[in-house]
Amino acid sequence: ALSYAIEKSCEIKAYVVGQDEKESGLRAILNFGHTFGHAIEAGMGYGQWLHGEAVGAGMVMAAHLSKELGFIDQDYVNRLVHLIEKAGLPIVGPVLDAQDNAGRYLELMRSDKKSEAGEIRFVLISDKGTAFMQPAPDELVKKVIDRCCHASQ
Repeated sequence: ALSYAIEKSCEIKAYVVGQDEKESGLRAILNFGHTFGHAIEAGMGYGQWLHGEAVGAGMVMAAHLSKELGFIDQDYVNRLVHLIEKAGLPIVGPVLDAQDNAGRYLELMRSDKKSEAGEIRFVLISDKGTAFMQPAPDELVKKVIDRCCHASQ
């Protein structure tokens, strides 16, 4: 099953890159989980978490944010979290700052190359195979971070 999933993922990625070689729109969907994931990598220090681990936890956070914005339901989030966990990836993000964890995540995400003029653009999902980029209110993002990050990670 894992080999099949990897093969299909590579085919999908090649198709998406082929459709959007200049990264002007569609290709952004390949960054699902990366906004949170890059904050984890930068906040922990590169190499502390593997890229895939950080993106796995980031995908969980992005799914929760998609749910909070009304794009998917809790069953969809649960299924995605189960699949990420089954792949052996973390489903809980680390605490990057004991005093203001959500604030630290926001700070790091605002400095990410995908941020535009300080506005964080998240890759969100609304259905199987449907992803899009959209900003989200800081308070909602903080709520998701508080729910999805724990010091024991």
